[in-house]
Amino acid sequence: MKPKQYCAGFMLFAFMALSSGCGGLVSTVPPLNKKISGSERDFAAALHYLRNGNEAVARDLLGRVVEESATTGVTDEALFRLALLTLRDEDGRGERRATELFDTLLSKYPKSIWSRQAAPLVSYVKENIALRARTRELRNLKTQNLSLGRDNKELRQSLERLKNLDLELEQKIRR
Repeated sequence: MKPKQYCAGFMLFAFMALSSGCGGLVSTVPPLNKKISGSERDFAAALHYLRNGNEAVARDLLGRVVEESATTGVTDEALFRLALLTLRDEDGRGERRATELFDTLLSKYPKSIWSRQAAPLVSYVKENIALRARTRELRNLKTQNLSLGRDNKELRQSLERLKNLDLELEQKIRR
């Protein structure tokens, strides 16, 4: 294949891959005459690491994109993807952090497609947080109920002992 044919074939392949939604990069590919910003470069690298299964590095890069100056089409998607990655963090902290990220996405980019996708997720995550809180509260109430049951049993036993002592005292007085 001649160099010009190879280049044209590659460009056609790249265009087809990007236009078909391969990797979600359509919205982040800059025009050929535009310089790529640091956040766009970090975002592209984060997507690469996500595809390769390296979520830790991808999370760091997405965090960097979110903290840099806002770039529509990049920062909104980075917020969405970072929120999704954060959901799996332990102890329910991930859900709270993801909710914060989703809320930031919804407030800063209300017309973004990522905001529309985040809206039902936010309500689901918030309901899940509330459910966990209710479950913890229920466990605490069960523990308190068991403790009160034990205390009640001890009080009944003490009352029975007092009744027996009172009966014995009455019998001794009668004699």
